[in-house]
Amino acid sequence: MSKNKMSLLLYNLLGKKPKGFGLEIEDRSLKAFMIEKKRKGKCRVLSCGMKNLKKGIMQDGQVFDTEALASEIKELLKSTKPYPIKNKLVVFSVPENKAFIRTISIPKMRKEEADEAVKWETEANIPIAVERVYLDWQIIQERGENNEILVTAVPKEIIDKYSEVMKLAGLDILAVEVDIIATVRSLTEEKDSSSSGRPVVIADVGEGVTSLAIAKNQVPYFTSSLPVGGVTFTDALQKGLGVSYEKAEELKLKYGLGKMREDDILYKIYNPIIENLVTGIEKSIRFYEGSINTKEKVEKLILSGGGSLLHDIVDYLAIRMKKEVITGDTVQSLDLPGNFSEETKKSLIPFATAIGLAERAINCDD
Repeated sequence: MSKNKMSLLLYNLLGKKPKGFGLEIEDRSLKAFMIEKKRKGKCRVLSCGMKNLKKGIMQDGQVFDTEALASEIKELLKSTKPYPIKNKLVVFSVPENKAFIRTISIPKMRKEEADEAVKWETEANIPIAVERVYLDWQIIQERGENNEILVTAVPKEIIDKYSEVMKLAGLDILAVEVDIIATVRSLTEEKDSSSSGRPVVIADVGEGVTSLAIAKNQVPYFTSSLPVGGVTFTDALQKGLGVSYEKAEELKLKYGLGKMREDDILYKIYNPIIENLVTGIEKSIRFYEGSINTKEKVEKLILSGGGSLLHDIVDYLAIRMKKEVITGDTVQSLDLPGNFSEETKKSLIPFATAIGLAERAINCDD
């Protein structure tokens, strides 16, 4: 029996639920978040932290240096605040652009038969042999004689590499989850009446990639990725102004999008990036409304990730796209101390995915 299975068995024999933490892995950073359930429903924050990664360890969602990544994870867990995370049970993320997420419909049948049906339906919809992926699925809705199924598949070589890293870091795996699914969970709580029952776009603007999902009732019905992120803006500013990367990052954080007028230098630098982002989002919306759900319009966009903190990006996108645009509320499911400042809450916006992973960790046996 594996060490991971043994750990879960011991917890179950003792009548306890395993308490794990969420770990988001990006090309340039790591984020860890740990929470615990409270009786009133909301979760208490135990510890969290983030760490920048050196170039060459990760690239385009793939691990290039397993030992270095494991070492960085250990260092991150030692540095989380207010306490180091000593728990060994982890739910970690894999990037959306390395996964295949589909919704399919199959007749109602026994679990064993459904496993085979999902396998064959999935193989017909992904560009890789089903034997080469890890496959998971769940029923998201019953429709008469059929079940609507959410299917997730990730190439085995990707998961196996990440698993090797977790082993080197001394961690036991509770679950693996595609990052955008965790983001959807943390930003579209079922009890949140502003989103519940209506499709919304979630754009998680990370450091190098924006992960998109069009979700309804916490289910991602369509996902995609765009090669736009916080680093994209910094690189453009560095080249456009001829300054160092560090200076460009400083100016980006200070001025944001600027005036976004045609006579403004920041407009000339940033506008092509913003247009790429808008075009990608609008293309996803058109596909969803034209092929997946022709009865409902997508009228709301939720921004998350560090890139969503760029000054004026919310207001500009709302005007440009003629839709409601908000910054995702990453703390809506968390029980925060009364002295938790707005500035501190804002600092948790980049942790949307890590929080979603932590929520999965405390519900891993549900």
